[in-house]
Amino acid sequence: MRKAFTLIELLVVIAIIAILAAILFPVFAQAKAAAKKTACMSNLKQINLGFQMYLGDSDDTFVPWTTNACNTETPINGGGSFDTGYLYNNRIAPYIKNGVDPATGKLSGVWECPSIKSSTSAITNNYAYNYYSLGGTHNCPQINAGPLNASFAPFNDTQYTKPANATTLGRPAEIYVIADGPQLMRPPAYIDSAGTGAIQNVGVWGSHQIGTGVVAPSAAAGANVTRLPFHTGRKSNVGYADGHVKSITTMNMVSNKVIMENGAWRGALLGGGTPEGNPGWARDWQ
Repeated sequence: MRKAFTLIELLVVIAIIAILAAILFPVFAQAKAAAKKTACMSNLKQINLGFQMYLGDSDDTFVPWTTNACNTETPINGGGSFDTGYLYNNRIAPYIKNGVDPATGKLSGVWECPSIKSSTSAITNNYAYNYYSLGGTHNCPQINAGPLNASFAPFNDTQYTKPANATTLGRPAEIYVIADGPQLMRPPAYIDSAGTGAIQNVGVWGSHQIGTGVVAPSAAAGANVTRLPFHTGRKSNVGYADGHVKSITTMNMVSNKVIMENGAWRGALLGGGTPEGNPGWARDWQ
């Protein structure tokens, strides 16, 4: 006659199952996060390739961040300089043929990073263009035609008012073109001159290895946090001016004035308003 399991034996089996679950579940979660990060990287590679193809058809000149900076064009989906029909996304769309609907403003497909798309709207893409350096700060001959003021150095140079020519870049393999973020991203000089620590205006997200998740900015940062949430991930995917993409430490991209999470995560702003103080952002840093 076969004996039944004793209570002790059953408890041992349950304990073993619990231990295995505790070991395996985090592994499964990490594998899922890694798969999303890879998908985001693949998207970014396609987008950056679109930029490179645009350069080839445009005398090596980068796409303007908008072709409606003066708000003078016929509205497509709401009008203004942020009308998707005139933004850089739509300008490089013919080379990617994925994810841009200029009529509605909706961005999908390649413009969605699986890691963070659930926290953004359909018209807020998950990748941001380094427009201060490459896309022209103004692009409008009638309004604000001059350069930025001196506090935004080195981006106050007149060369930055118009899109960059790829042949003039000092270190194309180290200059950011596109990265995890909302539509447009700004260099350390921006937040340094603004002096508010307004993290929702930086446009740089840590989309991977996220800590506690979305955090609110400091009290002085304004109320626009729901539209452009900020993540606290340690890693961001970045596409560079020579065409390659890679994952880097997010805090290296932003100003030391930007407090990320409980004051514990800060970027670096060495050199202040100089090209060297904005590595990866400025056209001519040496």
